[in-house]
Amino acid sequence: MKRKIIYFLPLLLLSITGCLKSNSDPSNVVIPTGTFAGQFTRVHLHPATGKLDTIKANLTLTMSTTAGYAISGDTTLHAASHGGYAVDGLNIAFSDQTLPASPNNTTPVPTKVHLNGVYSYAYNGSALQIAFSSDTLAFFYNFTAKP
Repeated sequence: MKRKIIYFLPLLLLSITGCLKSNSDPSNVVIPTGTFAGQFTRVHLHPATGKLDTIKANLTLTMSTTAGYAISGDTTLHAASHGGYAVDGLNIAFSDQTLPASPNNTTPVPTKVHLNGVYSYAYNGSALQIAFSSDTLAFFYNFTAKP
């Protein structure tokens, strides 16, 4: 059973991120702006037990090319934060200003997920999907533009 779970996580991530369609031509990249609402999902493969655990939270993401981004909503599982962002058609990079500037051995590790770092994304003008995955961890943001 443990092998099935270990093989399941990468397949799950590939199937979900494979559905993300991105624009690789930088001349016509549509930069996400506006207010988006949707669900954040974190999937974690526990190395000791081999079991998957999942958490979900409803969030609101506001994005502006001049003011940056701000994320709010269910802050029991995901940190409310803000900062700048940049897109290149395939990836979106978030720079969370609420995190310490330079991590060191005395900096505590955040207990909540922060929208920070480089993610794959897809944006079609109304739906915004953001994803990150590693060997044992995956983050998915599935948003829809609010009118």
